[in-house]
Amino acid sequence: MYKGTGSSSGAGNATASSTSKNAAQIAEKLPAEDVQWYIFAGITHAYSDGACGQALFGDLLRMYAEEASLTPPSDAPIPAEPMALLQRRLKKSLNGRLPGDSDPGNDVYHEILCEDWGKRSGMQKRIILEHDVAQILHSAAMEVIGCGIDVAWLTAITAALYRLFPSEQCFHLVLKCACRDGPGEAEMIGFLSEQRIIPVDVGNSRMASLLDIVQCIDATRKSRTWRAPVPYEAGLCVYINIVSSMIDSLPLGCRQIMREAPMPKGWTEAYSHLNVRLDQRTTLDWDFRVFHWDSHWGWDWGTYFAAALGSVIEAMATCPTAAIVPSNLPPDDDY
Repeated sequence: MYKGTGSSSGAGNATASSTSKNAAQIAEKLPAEDVQWYIFAGITHAYSDGACGQALFGDLLRMYAEEASLTPPSDAPIPAEPMALLQRRLKKSLNGRLPGDSDPGNDVYHEILCEDWGKRSGMQKRIILEHDVAQILHSAAMEVIGCGIDVAWLTAITAALYRLFPSEQCFHLVLKCACRDGPGEAEMIGFLSEQRIIPVDVGNSRMASLLDIVQCIDATRKSRTWRAPVPYEAGLCVYINIVSSMIDSLPLGCRQIMREAPMPKGWTEAYSHLNVRLDQRTTLDWDFRVFHWDSHWGWDWGTYFAAALGSVIEAMATCPTAAIVPSNLPPDDDY
């Protein structure tokens, strides 16, 4: 598709005309300086996380550069069957996994088998972070703690949960993780990311520090010691989907444009204790949506969570070695 930019040609934003010419044919007859070409792709719900986005856009731009002769053709051999690896993973997954049998990089989780287990009423909320709060989180990640922004978000969300449920010793997170980054998997088609369980066990949250959460999450991600959910487990976990934007990483002057998401509706259906979606718009601007939380936690729980999240972000920048749950917070039974 294209967008006409010149006024002299009278074809700005032109589409197919009454002469039955399509937009591409019209654009080809215009001066090159009056035309901007772009690719419009319609993608299904399967593209829902940052791991998928990096792989998808990387593939598209690599093929575009080769077709436009912007880069020399790759000397890497073309795989005989690009879906062979996916087929092997799927075939193995249909045999099931025995207890203790885990292959973190290749296990496939068939969530449809237990999708409606744990279904309950839930509520939604959008949390709007002030610019200063987002700046503090970014500074805490890059300058104070020394971790990536994804780990910082996971730490802030998990610590906020500990402050709201201080008697809990462990939260199990369900994350979207890249599972096509092993040797020889760059050409893989159709399998871009998978759900993986990361347990964050700090023991006594009034004794453990925020840095303990950072270490637990970061070590698990780096060593890939996560695992695929077992049947009926996901409904008992906290689902977090962080969709990072490719702000400065796209070649050829390409930009990723984020579509504004609709406002939450309030009441909804919930399939886990908590489901959080984070979409990055700019370096500091994030769209923070709570897709659902268990309605048994109460109508005001989302407001309490937002307040706890803000206090954790401040602590990550000012005192990351402090206890996750401050000693002045009341016991769990008082909430």
